[in-house]
Amino acid sequence: MKRTPLLAALAAAATLLAGCMGGAGTTTAAAGPPVRGGNLTVAVPTDPQSLDMVANPGQVTAQIGNMLYEKLFEVDQHFVARPMLVDTFTTSPDRLAYTFKLRQGVTFQDGSPLTANDVVASLQRWQKSHRTGQLVTPDIDAITAPDPATVSIKLKRPRYPLIDELAGAGTEIYEAKNLAGLPATGFGQDKAIGTGPYKLKSWDIGQQLVLERYDGYKSRSEEDWGGQAGAKHAYLDTVTYKVVGDQDALVNGLQTGQWDHAMPANDQYEQLKANPNLVVHNLPGGNENVVIPNFNPGSKFADPRARQALNLLLDKPAINAATGGSKDLTIETGAFASPDNKASYSAAGNDVYRQHDPARAKELLAEAGVTAGATIHIVTTNSYPEFGKWAVLIQDALGKIGLQTKIDTFDFATMLGTLTKDPGGWDITTLFFDSSLTSPAQMPALTLGTLNGSSSPELDGLMAEFNASTTPEQAKAVIDKLQAFTWKQLSVITLSQSRLYAAYTPRLKGYGDFYRVFWNSWLAA
Repeated sequence: MKRTPLLAALAAAATLLAGCMGGAGTTTAAAGPPVRGGNLTVAVPTDPQSLDMVANPGQVTAQIGNMLYEKLFEVDQHFVARPMLVDTFTTSPDRLAYTFKLRQGVTFQDGSPLTANDVVASLQRWQKSHRTGQLVTPDIDAITAPDPATVSIKLKRPRYPLIDELAGAGTEIYEAKNLAGLPATGFGQDKAIGTGPYKLKSWDIGQQLVLERYDGYKSRSEEDWGGQAGAKHAYLDTVTYKVVGDQDALVNGLQTGQWDHAMPANDQYEQLKANPNLVVHNLPGGNENVVIPNFNPGSKFADPRARQALNLLLDKPAINAATGGSKDLTIETGAFASPDNKASYSAAGNDVYRQHDPARAKELLAEAGVTAGATIHIVTTNSYPEFGKWAVLIQDALGKIGLQTKIDTFDFATMLGTLTKDPGGWDITTLFFDSSLTSPAQMPALTLGTLNGSSSPELDGLMAEFNASTTPEQAKAVIDKLQAFTWKQLSVITLSQSRLYAAYTPRLKGYGDFYRVFWNSWLAA
C-alpha cells in the first residue's frame, strides 16, 4: 500500500514511540555490574514489514528502528530534547539560523563515516515525505552542509519548537546514498543501515528478526539522561524479535520462558502482575485513546451537532472500564498529551470531556438529520484489540438511541488505506496516538485534517501562534488554547490516556526506559 505522509504520521503516532521515553528503570547499582553477551528474545505482535521509519513507521518498525538509527537530537526521560548526533550547536540572535556541529568519529553500520550530506538528505526527505516535516517546511528557507561536519538550517521566520521537531519521528539519519530515487514504499532491508548500537543480522519475514551488536558504535558519555538520549551500551550480543500475533500464545510463551520480554494487552495486566516469576513494569507516557468522527461531506458527522452528540453519547468511564484493564493503566482525562509530558499536558476542555447526556445526544443527531434507522459506518482494525472493543461499545450506545451500525474490521495498514480511499464513505474510526509528543506539528489530534477533513483557519492560526512563541510560558498558554479548541471542534473525542507496561524475565537487567529498545540492558547469569 502506498502511504501518504499523513498515514505514515498516523502509523507513527499510533505506535506510541515517536519519542520513546520512560522512567528510571532498573539501576545498575541494584542489578549488579552489567554482563556482556547472550541473546534476548522479545515477542512482538506483527512483522515490521519495513525498517524504513519514514515510509512505514508502524509500531514494531519504530521500536526496532530505534535500535538501528539515531537523530540529531533525542528526547531524555523528562521529554527534553538533547543532542545525539550533534556535538554543539548555535542559534543566531534573530532565531533564523541554526548551525549544528556533528560529533566526530560516528560511523554507519557499514563503516561509512557520518557526514553533513547524510543529514541534509535525511532531513530533506523528512520535509517531503513526513507529515511533521511538511508542516515545518513552510518555515524553512534552506538546509545545507557548509562542510562535512556542519549542518545549517536557515528559517524564513522563527520557529519555537524546531529542536523538539528534530528529535521527533521521521528525522532519523540515513546514508545519503541509500535515499536517492526511493519509491514511496521506501528502502529494502539491505539499506537498513544507521548509526545506532545494533545492526540488522537476519530477517525471516513473518517469523523473526535478529539484531546484533555494532562493534563500531560510538556512544555519547552522558549516563544520566535516560529516555532516548545519552550513553548507549550494547551489552547483549543479539536481540531476537519473534512475531507472536495471538495474545494467548504471547502470554503463555512469556510465562513458560519462550521469550524474555513482551508487551501484552492491558486486560492481561493483573494476571501477569500477580505472577512472581515475572517483572511487570509500568511505562511513563503512553497513548491517547480516541474516537475520530469524519468531517467530510457524506459522513453523518459532517454536521458539528452530530459530533457534539457523539461526545454526549459516549459513556467514557464505562468504555474505559470495559476495555482498559487495571486502573493502574487508565487516566481519565481528555488531554492529548500524557500528564508525564508536562510541557504539552493541558486540562483545558475537561468539562466537555466529562459530559454525558444520551437524551440530548439523540436530539442533536435529529437536528443534524441523523434519525432513527440511519446507519453509522465504523471502520476499525483487529491489529489492536482495544480498537475493535471500542467500536462494539460505540455500536451498543448508538443502538440504544435507535441507530444502526455497520462495522468493517481490517488489519491496521488496510484500515488506514480504507479511510483515505473514500473520504466520505465512513463515519467513525478508532485509534490511539502517542501522548509523549512535544510539538503540535507532531500531534495527530491537531493534524488530522487530510484524514477526516477537520482542518480550519482557526486551528492554523493557533499552530502559528505556538510556533511564534519565545518562552515556555507563552508556548504552554497556546497549548491550553489548542486543547480547548480540540474539544470545541471535536476533531477527535478522547476516551482516556493509557499507560503501557512491559512484562519480562527477572534476568533482564538495566531495562526500564523504553518499550522494546534494549541498549543498556543485559541478561543476568
